[in-house]
Amino acid sequence: MLNTDLDRKIFMAQSFLDVAAFLEMVPNFARGASVEEAQADLVYGPWRKKSVIHFLYSIVFEISIKIIWEIEQKENSPHHHNIFRLYKELSSVSQQKISDMYDSQVSNMKKLISEVPELTNYNWDLQSLEDALKVNETVIKNFKYDGEISGKSSVFGSMLWADGEILTTPQVVAELIIFPKALFNYAISLKN
Repeated sequence: MLNTDLDRKIFMAQSFLDVAAFLEMVPNFARGASVEEAQADLVYGPWRKKSVIHFLYSIVFEISIKIIWEIEQKENSPHHHNIFRLYKELSSVSQQKISDMYDSQVSNMKKLISEVPELTNYNWDLQSLEDALKVNETVIKNFKYDGEISGKSSVFGSMLWADGEILTTPQVVAELIIFPKALFNYAISLKN
C-alpha cells in the first residue's frame, strides 16, 4: 500500500486534511471538570480547536510542497522544514500555480473580513505567500509546544490575529479555507 516515501507523504497529508475537516464540523465544547475549567473552555475552547486545525493545515502545506518538489526533482525531499527554499526550486509552472491558489485564498479571506461584522473592527495584515512559506517552518517546529502566534495573520487557518488579538472565525469559514486542499490536490495531480 505505502511503498514509497512519496506514498506515505500523500497518505499522511490526506489524513491531516481529513482530521481538520472533521474538527471543523465538531461544535466547540467545554471539557472542564470543574466550574473554573468549564468557564475557561468557553473562552479558550474555540481557540484550542482552531489552533489544532491551523497546525494541521501547516503540516499539509509543508508536505504538499515536498510532494511537488519530489515529483519534479525525482528524489526524496530533504529532511528539513524550510519549504521556502524548496518552493524556490520548483518549476516556474508550479510556483505560478501555487501563487494563484494562494492569491485566491487571500481574496476569500478579504471577502470574509469585509462581510463579517465581528471581523471588520480590526486591521488584518495577511501573510503573503512568501511570508507563509517562511513562517511555516516556525509553526511546524514551535507551535505544537508554545501555541504562540505572531506577525501577520495566516490565511489558511480558521483563526485570524491582529493587534495582539486572536479571533476564531465562524463555522461557515471552513468553506472558504481552500488553499491547503487545493495545494494538496495539485500535488497529487502531478503524480498521475
